[in-house]
Parts: sequence; structure tokens; C-alpha cells
Amino acid sequence: MSQADIQLQIPSVAFYIEPVRAFVGNLAQSLGFSRKRVADIQLVLDEICSNAVHHGSADATVGVKLRISIDTDALEIIVRDTGGRHSGEKNWLTHERLSEIEMNRSPSNESGHGIFIAKSLADMHKMQPNRDGGTDVRVAFRFSKPRNPEI
Repeated sequence: MSQADIQLQIPSVAFYIEPVRAFVGNLAQSLGFSRKRVADIQLVLDEICSNAVHHGSADATVGVKLRISIDTDALEIIVRDTGGRHSGEKNWLTHERLSEIEMNRSPSNESGHGIFIAKSLADMHKMQPNRDGGTDVRVAFRFSKPRNPEI
């Protein structure tokens, strides 16, 4: 059960990721996460939002939706895109595509690191297709101790 549920929508343009990153960083800091953990949360958010903007949104007007939930155990973030930028392309993160990204990830390749970073730094990471034809990426960051119900 959420103590707080924040919903945002940004245009599918990279310019709008930084203000969301700053907001979530300030929120995480206010919730008592360490400076290092705040940086981890911001990096993961930056990576999953960048993927949603660059790979998973039909156009800037449709946008990317974010849902930020806070409960006694964790800060959870869901980033929802609406599907690929190319006509007819839907759900760019199929199982086969994820396997391909994992296999081709290397220090010399610029792409494919965002998913790995999110999996490595978040306490929970899930990706699944959504009803809009895109992908929902859900990450959670647990509090070191349960939070007081009053935020």
C-alpha cells in the first residue's frame, strides 16, 4: 500500500529527463537515502528514461509516463513508454531483443549498458509489455529500515 503516489508525464525528448532526475534525487534524499544511493537512483532513472525516450516512444507528443510510489519498504519507479519510434514497431524490448542486447554489451559498444546498470543498481528490476504497445520498466530501491507511515 502506497503512502505516496506521484504521477508525471514528460514529452519524449531527452531535454526533460534532467528535471525529473533532479526531482527524484531530491525526493530520495528527503526520504533518507545516502548520497551514494541517491546517485544510484538518479543513474537508473536516467538510463530507463533515456531508453523510453530514444527507443520506446512513438513521438514527443505522446510522451513518457512515470509513476513514483513510496511505501514503508521502498521507493518504486515505473517508466512507461508507448512503443517504437518506427511505424509498425511495437514493444522494442522483446525477449529476443533483450537477449541480443545482453550478448552484444561490451565496453567498446555505446549501447546496451542502461538495462545492465538498472539491473545492477536497483533492488528490484522488471520489464514487461504494456497495453499501449510499449514497455513498462519497474525499479525499486529499498529503505535500509522501514519508514514511518507519516511522510
